Amino acid sequence: MFTHKNTLLFALILSVFSAFGQTDKEYFQDMVDAEREAHASLMNYRFNELTTDYDIKYHRFDWEVDPAVYYIKGSVETIFEAKENNFATLHFDLSTGMQVDSVIYYGQSLTFSQTNPDLLVINLSETLNAGDQRTIKVYYQGQPSGSGFGSFAQGTHANYPMIWTLSEPYGAKDWWPAKQDLNDKIDSIDVYVKTPMPNRVASNGLLVDSVQTGNSMIYHWKHRYPIPAYLIAIAVTNYSVYDFYVETDDEPILVSNYTYPEDLEWAQLMLEWFPPIMQLYNEKFIKYPFADEKYGHAKFGWGGGMEHTTMTFMGGWSPYLQAHELAHQWFGDMVTCGSWEDIWLNEGFATYLEGMTQEHGLGENTWMNWKQQRIDQVTAQPGGSVRVDDTTSVNRIFDGRLSYSKGALLLHMLRWKLGDEDFFQALRNYLTDPGNAYGYAKTPELIAHMEAQSGQDLTEFFADWYYGQGYPDYQIDWSQNSENVLKVEIYQTPSHESVEFFEMPVPIQFSGQGNTVTLTFDNMINGQSFYVPMDFEIESAQFDPERWLCATSSMTVGTPEILLRENTLSLFPNPAKNEVEIEIKNNALQMQLIQVFDHSGKMVLSKDGGNLVKTDLDISNLPAGNYAVKVTTKKGIGVLRLTRI
Repeated sequence: MFTHKNTLLFALILSVFSAFGQTDKEYFQDMVDAEREAHASLMNYRFNELTTDYDIKYHRFDWEVDPAVYYIKGSVETIFEAKENNFATLHFDLSTGMQVDSVIYYGQSLTFSQTNPDLLVINLSETLNAGDQRTIKVYYQGQPSGSGFGSFAQGTHANYPMIWTLSEPYGAKDWWPAKQDLNDKIDSIDVYVKTPMPNRVASNGLLVDSVQTGNSMIYHWKHRYPIPAYLIAIAVTNYSVYDFYVETDDEPILVSNYTYPEDLEWAQLMLEWFPPIMQLYNEKFIKYPFADEKYGHAKFGWGGGMEHTTMTFMGGWSPYLQAHELAHQWFGDMVTCGSWEDIWLNEGFATYLEGMTQEHGLGENTWMNWKQQRIDQVTAQPGGSVRVDDTTSVNRIFDGRLSYSKGALLLHMLRWKLGDEDFFQALRNYLTDPGNAYGYAKTPELIAHMEAQSGQDLTEFFADWYYGQGYPDYQIDWSQNSENVLKVEIYQTPSHESVEFFEMPVPIQFSGQGNTVTLTFDNMINGQSFYVPMDFEIESAQFDPERWLCATSSMTVGTPEILLRENTLSLFPNPAKNEVEIEIKNNALQMQLIQVFDHSGKMVLSKDGGNLVKTDLDISNLPAGNYAVKVTTKKGIGVLRLTRI
């Protein structure tokens, strides 16, 4: 659904944005820094093994929040299922700074205790067996302690108060009794928030009701997709609400935007960018995965963005940020990375999809600039892998050069290697795999779908680009003889010792006499030579003109590799259909090897020369076209052009 009109609109918006905002490069670094800061305190979290013996099926939240007062009061009703027999004690993650008033279990008040580190221990009045489901309700209140980056935060805009939450991934316990891990998604939730008028509440799912009670309003949000605890969120202030719909092939998708009143006009202008981005993602992948509910934006007081399921919290209205955070609804919310080692499945994907919006909406020059910026960033240092090798370091996990940019370029190169059809179909298969959809996935699951769809063995590719470090520095030597046969030699020097050689298809563009052609060479060994019959005399060459490879390069024009004297070697007839006679007119020279190369430089035929001076070569199985015939003798080589008709 991307049209010429969209392209012009994007250009206008981006010109306005650039005049008053950031460049792509500045925005990207600020976004990465903000996300890294947001996760800095996560490293202090230790997984709570006491919460592994049950599954959460449902939460109902009833909260009272006044943005002018840093406080939360309410209850959390939970339906849970025991995973083990003899289940008699229920554990929730909850900060000891929150005061639990009571725990109700089918009309009974249960005994409980709050212990360090941040644990609520509830003694059930019965012993459950595996598979038993029960409902429990916790009443509590307090001033959330916060985890250092605003899991429950208070701020102002235009001197008006607001409160928002940002729990990724282990801050939920600061403000409600939760089970926070990366293994158990909650099947469904209902969120009820009571707040003084004229405040409004933004949250997950659909707003199904808003009821006035005295001078307050109670807002009811309903979400019926699996969701991890860290993506449950609320934001409360005097929002202005601006809704629109994104057209699709069937039912349109509601986009509900909660903006500051003083920010409404700017938000409306910048959100003109949004519908074609969602349409692009719908077309390339699958329809927005929470389409039965809505997508939304809520302005909040943090410098970046946070992809809460169906309601992204936005620090600004940058089109780059819109694209990045929307991408997370597919790659991060629908399918969530199963470990910190695999964070690129969230951030590398979101970065690449952000780039794709420029590919499809802003014109080739901007797309080229985006790719070159990512390449320059990655190749600025010799080492570093996409795989996170130190999951104790938040700086390493949220490394903009590796988890974001190199992760995005890995996808770009995979797309180049597989082709668009297989690449995007494999991603659709990955998203809809029952083992991944609305759950968790790791890199091996992605690899399996890429291999199954393409039929290619990607072991070496991921060994080099995911597990390995660095990138290749290519040295390209090329020459052309009097027969217009092009010779290309490709050498590479890996920037890091962890990779011996990067096996990649290498594109090179050749121009001359008003002609331009891009050839792709399947570079499998260092110093590999390719011979290509050309229809014109080459004047210049350019490495990777479309920026498919994460690499550096240099080009050298060499001396034509014709070591046999003129007229020493002949082909007859030429053009030929079924057979050609090859003759060396010097009896002192004897043929050792005959090789035929097609228009891509790929060797398609080889024959032992038998130390002969004359031999016949069967070309009947070759498609019609131009070829380069290389004859190796004891004293040199000769290369001639052959046309098969």
